[in-house]
Amino acid sequence: MRGDAIQSTRAELAQYVSLTIAIAGLQFGWSVETGFGTPYLLSLGLRKSLVSLVWLAGPLSGLIMQPLVGILSDKSTSRFGRRRPFIVGSTVCTVLCLCVIGWTRQITGGHEALTIWLAVIAFYFMDFAINCLQASLRALIVDVLPASRQDAGTAWASRMIGVGNVTGYLMGFLDLVHLLPFLGSTHMQVLTTIASTVLGVTVGITCYFTSEMPLVRPPTETGDSLEAFRALFTSLRSLPTVIKRTFRIQLFAWIGWFPFLFYGTTYVADLYVAAHSTDGGSEAETMERGTRAGSLAMFAHALASLASSLILPLFTYSAAVGPPQQQPGSRSTSVLGNIKQVLHGVRMRLAVSLPTMWAMSLVIFSLAMLLTLVTSTVFVASMILAVCGISWAVAMWVPFSMIGETIRGVASLPYESQMHAAPVSGDYVQVSSSDIPMEVIDDHGLDQDADPQPALPSTEMSAGTILGIHNVFIVIPQFITAFASSLIFAVFEHIQGSGKAGGQHAQQIALVMSLGGLSAAVAAYLSWKLRSQS
Repeated sequence: MRGDAIQSTRAELAQYVSLTIAIAGLQFGWSVETGFGTPYLLSLGLRKSLVSLVWLAGPLSGLIMQPLVGILSDKSTSRFGRRRPFIVGSTVCTVLCLCVIGWTRQITGGHEALTIWLAVIAFYFMDFAINCLQASLRALIVDVLPASRQDAGTAWASRMIGVGNVTGYLMGFLDLVHLLPFLGSTHMQVLTTIASTVLGVTVGITCYFTSEMPLVRPPTETGDSLEAFRALFTSLRSLPTVIKRTFRIQLFAWIGWFPFLFYGTTYVADLYVAAHSTDGGSEAETMERGTRAGSLAMFAHALASLASSLILPLFTYSAAVGPPQQQPGSRSTSVLGNIKQVLHGVRMRLAVSLPTMWAMSLVIFSLAMLLTLVTSTVFVASMILAVCGISWAVAMWVPFSMIGETIRGVASLPYESQMHAAPVSGDYVQVSSSDIPMEVIDDHGLDQDADPQPALPSTEMSAGTILGIHNVFIVIPQFITAFASSLIFAVFEHIQGSGKAGGQHAQQIALVMSLGGLSAAVAAYLSWKLRSQS
């Protein structure tokens, strides 16, 4: 019996890793774009004022692609499964775009205007492909795992994001051309080659070990995807209450996150420039050292996020599983057994629900953003960015877990009441993708005890569609943040002049980040309310 339990645990671990490892490859490629895209475009000759237009590709693709891909994949009748064709297709497109970006000058023969246009087009296509891939991989997790394992699955996805971030930021400190000259003659060429290889291998692992059974459409169903897209937003009212409240929290939380993501590195770099402006050396050299200081702070952020994604899920419980209970049996006589019992006892005392963990992390993030107003040293600013890694790990895990387990059939009761309640009718519409049977790593029989799934509601909205709508509530704050921050910077430029990088500019960024912190505080309140709201 004990051997069977160990084998089952190992099989589940293998499933979690194979199911989510593609997200690590995706995040690595994304970090290459976000971390090195701007300096690369500037090196090609693109003006700074136009670079921001390039990065509109992110929110635009997220606003369009994720809902659209969600709808199309939910209704796909491909013999390869619903998600796999979109995963493979978007991966191929991403790899091709990475190759074009790395060798843009060689492709155009050095023609400057053509080089810039080709690079910009490649970045736009890559953003759309990455959003397609992200939507498909997230939906695959929901499809494959029962409600009782959604929390563990999304926790592993968060860990893979941490791995991708850490390795991606690490590349910024290495002389890749010297270490791997056979992969390219420039830093970007080596980076894009590595990113393409990592993405291809990780996606290959996920597709090989995760099998889908094709959707068989009833003869009476037309499969009109355009009609489904028109009905997308009119169906919001029928979503489960937990999902609607999660969307609301995400709207306020991401108004806080985007200033951090956009300006965190620049904030630290400006503080560095202000502190070392009289040290001698050229302005460009000082700014370059400041940028490295900002990159180091974000690397610390990525490490904190990875560590948090490994530890925090141990002290959190989902609605489908409930809080940890006292383990039956006598006290162990082995040292290892006693340690496990002590750790389990600690978990029983400290474990909190998913909304509580989310609220706590948002409080930490909100306070950190407000502290930027009174921070004047690079060390303290770097610590603030690192601490935010805790909240980032939760942001990449908890909302997806709550949405996933709700889709798989958990009732939309007050969250704490879900621990001991069965799904109920009422304003909650049970949503499931059980009409599409899934077989995952069949040889291990992992899904033999999977939770029974209720039937689809009349809206026929499944994982891909709901996750696509969820992404809209993440993308909208990016437009709000971009507009608000541009307005604030414009006001300061009018009053103080454009100025150069330094303490004054850092304070402007701190104001934007602190306003985001206030929005995160609202999200924390809503998340705390979710755990006990009737």
